[in-house]
Amino acid sequence: MYGLWGFERLKLRMMVVMLLMLVLSLFEQNMSFSSPLNSEGLALLRFKQRMVSDPFGALSNWKEIDGEIDPCSWFGVECSDEKVVILNLKDLCLVGNLGPEFGKLENLKSIILRNNSFSGSIPQEIGELKELEVLDLGFNNFSGPFPSDFGNNLSLTTLLLDNNEFLGNLAPEIYEVKMLSEFQVDENRLTDAATIPSCKSSGFPCIASISDCYSCHMMNE
Repeated sequence: MYGLWGFERLKLRMMVVMLLMLVLSLFEQNMSFSSPLNSEGLALLRFKQRMVSDPFGALSNWKEIDGEIDPCSWFGVECSDEKVVILNLKDLCLVGNLGPEFGKLENLKSIILRNNSFSGSIPQEIGELKELEVLDLGFNNFSGPFPSDFGNNLSLTTLLLDNNEFLGNLAPEIYEVKMLSEFQVDENRLTDAATIPSCKSSGFPCIASISDCYSCHMMNE
């Protein structure tokens, strides 16, 4: 009788140990999934899904590999302390729009999307990025109102919105941001989309290198 009871106690202990190991494994997986890099990587993948055209394949390495997401190795993405801090995708002729997933990139200090063909409105979530220092959306096709929350962003130093189709009336708070070292809004072009060259037209603004503009031009012919 005692031998049988001892065997049952041993089985019970083994079951408890196995259950604890399972719980620890699930906890570690959950911690890995909720890590900053993975959540930011998922947000960037959602941004990629909004692309209608990526003519140069710039985002081709934006993908999950062996179940892991490492945005720090992706083109146009820079990290610091394992956090995404810079998104630089200028002069790539990307066609698409921006979405609320930018709110998940709360460590971003610089967003540079200049000289593409992004359209639609600028998400309110971008205005809520408190670490953002540089926002360059010039030479795109953005429309609609500009997020008013930028008036409360004490980190912003550079705001470039020139050459977009229509940004509507910018909130007074935007003009009252005193700490801006560079603030460029070409008001003559805010409502005149017909004369604005973009990556989707036959002419391209040479605001990077001549070779970049030439490449865009040749690809579109």
